[in-house]
Amino acid sequence: METGVSISFGLVDVTAKQDTTAAMPDRKAFIDPQDLSLEGVYAPKVATLERNYFKLDGSFRLFPENPEDFTWGIWSESMTGDDGRFATPPMLTLTFQELHEAIGLTFEFDPYGNNYCNDLLIRWYHGAELILEKAFRPNNWRFSCVETVQNYNKIEIVFYGTVRPHRYLKVQNIMHGMNKMFERGSLKTASLLEEIDLSGLTVSSNALEFTVYSEDDDFNIFNPKGVYTLLQKKQQLTVEGTQDGTTKHLGTFYLEDMEMEGDKLLSISAQDGIGIMDGTNYKGGIYRAKPAHELLKEIMDDAGFGYTLDSSLRDVPVTGYLPICSHREALQHLAFAIGGYVTTARSGTVNIVAFPDWSNIPTVSIGRDRKFIGTKVKMRSLVTGVNVKAHEYSLSDASEELCKVTLAAGRNEILFSEPAAEITVDAGTLVESGVNYCIVEGTADTVCTVSGKKYVDTEKTVTVKMAELPAGDKENNVDADSTLLNSANAQSAAQRLFDYYQYRIEQDISFVMKEETVGLLSDIETEYGVYRGSVVESMDTDLTGGFVTKAVTVGE
Repeated sequence: METGVSISFGLVDVTAKQDTTAAMPDRKAFIDPQDLSLEGVYAPKVATLERNYFKLDGSFRLFPENPEDFTWGIWSESMTGDDGRFATPPMLTLTFQELHEAIGLTFEFDPYGNNYCNDLLIRWYHGAELILEKAFRPNNWRFSCVETVQNYNKIEIVFYGTVRPHRYLKVQNIMHGMNKMFERGSLKTASLLEEIDLSGLTVSSNALEFTVYSEDDDFNIFNPKGVYTLLQKKQQLTVEGTQDGTTKHLGTFYLEDMEMEGDKLLSISAQDGIGIMDGTNYKGGIYRAKPAHELLKEIMDDAGFGYTLDSSLRDVPVTGYLPICSHREALQHLAFAIGGYVTTARSGTVNIVAFPDWSNIPTVSIGRDRKFIGTKVKMRSLVTGVNVKAHEYSLSDASEELCKVTLAAGRNEILFSEPAAEITVDAGTLVESGVNYCIVEGTADTVCTVSGKKYVDTEKTVTVKMAELPAGDKENNVDADSTLLNSANAQSAAQRLFDYYQYRIEQDISFVMKEETVGLLSDIETEYGVYRGSVVESMDTDLTGGFVTKAVTVGE
């Protein structure tokens, strides 16, 4: 089997995306143009009635009933005609608070079937002044319109047509810069680590590591004109793999670290969107039967990342509390409370997926003919019980002093040690407040007392355990806690966690990756003709070594 890998590296202004305000009147009702301000937007592969689009090869999903729970980029309401042209060309306007400069704009259109706009016009502005107007003719679903423009704070893009007739305009991502492609000749090594935690007690992050070689001085740290000088943290990398002529998306990552290995070799490590969200802050809140899809949108919009949500989880009510925490921690609490887990595998977006049902038909099969010699099988420790802590938050009757601080001149953010509401201050001006913080406008050296009503947390432990211990075994309990668990959902969370721990057979296997990915229910042949259902929990794949994968599965 012939395999290959390519890594597309965005040499972009990483500040422009988060500074973007997007507007496009010609769009589908479920489309939010602000998706273009998010990282990690990778639209799902769904069936539509566009001409010759929906292939009956099993690779397309039916269009979701809840399209607003996905991030798409932009998708026009109008469709091109027989000539592949729009009767009224859609126009996208991007405005920015700050001035930006870039060596071009890179568009990611619709990757499914290489669908793209083949004729567009871009206008760059500084205020009302037109800096530059230029037409481009894209010839691929990912295309860089190369043109160095400085000091712009507004862009207008007019889309005239699509490469195939009777298609919508679809743009899932716009990067302010251009792409550099690393392929077989320059990639010396590349490995992809994908993991999930089905228990829901943590949120796993995927990682990409690769080494690139250049005949010239592009990766020499001392070369002021080399590629090295253009690389910044959070630069986007898109990984694509090819097997027997078929190309598949293997993930979107963001630059984490670089290290020179001589003047022609550069080692690069990158992490997925989950890893990026580890160092961010979400301000939290108190929630009363808030639908899961609304809370997820708040978290992900604040984090600046695209997402999808399983339709079975979207309307699950969420009641409880989130402290100030990273967006990654907030996602973990939410997913655990609603019965899901988080994955970014083979995607450019963060996906919240329902806990797998082992009674379903396995999606993939891994026979003995595909496995390498050296399979290891072990039994994980027996968990005899699960204790889950539930919380009920009620607002106290009386206001009390929360803290006393000395204000600096200007805005002061004050964090609370406990959640509170009905916030008041006796000095300065209260500008904003939440249950975990307040912002006070003050003058230097002014002492301010912050008061409010505290929330009282009443805790209760819910337990699920074996009715009778197996002979010779001792009790082994697992404790879990989440501030989004309460009397309504703690029991189901405890049962779900207990059931997961009863799947104890762990297999360490090696095989050549095909359609396998973490989270899939797989049939694994353990003896001739004997298959066992397992869920793939981790995959470590050598992308330059024929897609040989070391995987860990758990099952019956």
